[in-house]
Amino acid sequence: MTTLENRPNTALLVVDVQNAVVEAAHERDAVVANIAGLVDQARRERVPVVWVQHSDDELVRGSDAGGSSPS
Repeated sequence: MTTLENRPNTALLVVDVQNAVVEAAHERDAVVANIAGLVDQARRERVPVVWVQHSDDELVRGSDAGGSSPS
């Protein structure tokens, strides 16, 4: 996953990829597909994936708006 040598504690950090956050993003589908590809690669290589998602009254966890885009 990493191109850096001697980095045994690598992880993939995915921040704020909720539907409502990325819905108007430039080239949204390509960005989400790239993130999903990186998550798949990390999982194949047993690299931890850490998801950070903002939540508030408008981004309710588990809702369509607050749910994550890539699985």
